[in-house]
Amino acid sequence: MSIPISFFEDCAFVSVDFQGDAPEPGTRGERMTKEKMLNVMLERGIDPDDINAAKDFATDVANPNAVKVANACREIKMPMIFVHWGYMFKDAMDLDPIVYDHFVSEFGPDASKWLGHHIDSPNAFPMRQYDIRVGEYILPKTAMDAFPSSNIDYVLRNLKTQHIVFVGGNTGGCLGTTAYSARQRGYKTLIIEDATFDSVRSTQLQNIYAFGYDYLVKTKEFLALAESRLNLREM
Repeated sequence: MSIPISFFEDCAFVSVDFQGDAPEPGTRGERMTKEKMLNVMLERGIDPDDINAAKDFATDVANPNAVKVANACREIKMPMIFVHWGYMFKDAMDLDPIVYDHFVSEFGPDASKWLGHHIDSPNAFPMRQYDIRVGEYILPKTAMDAFPSSNIDYVLRNLKTQHIVFVGGNTGGCLGTTAYSARQRGYKTLIIEDATFDSVRSTQLQNIYAFGYDYLVKTKEFLALAESRLNLREM
């Protein structure tokens, strides 16, 4: 389905969970082994190579593409919203109970030893490659779905937003549930396929289709659309 240039009217950019000290392209984080895998992943039969491939794709492809998309959206004066994990209470009692119980089960009851999602953590922030500007919106969330766990809907409605450009991850988790909630609330959604990531490489695209979007494009296509929109504005 072709995307009308009018999609960019009343449109906002939303990044979900590109956050913290994200690796630079070409670098490699800690590799997964079966001993390091979470129990739930072992139970589901997920292979460490699939997880490592997802990490490589996020670092080498999705991360830099998300930055390109963000900069293109800035060029056409789109409101910029960056959503990340960030609970406020030291004991994490403001987390989604499902997430809280999962962390307790996997990492123990001491929230200080969890994944650095407390709002004071250096990783509880959009990734530094975005180079967040004055006037852009940073929203912490405490559940996978940003709509019930942050003020994103208030921000979008105050901005008179009707359309959303999504990047981020996981396509089967935070990004997927947030985008699904957006559609349920009447927003039209566009996702940049190769500016998204998942916890495993093999499910990234199928989760995009499972959660559903009004439009699906790749970074190169989106940049061309954004350039067309910019040229129209300058005429």
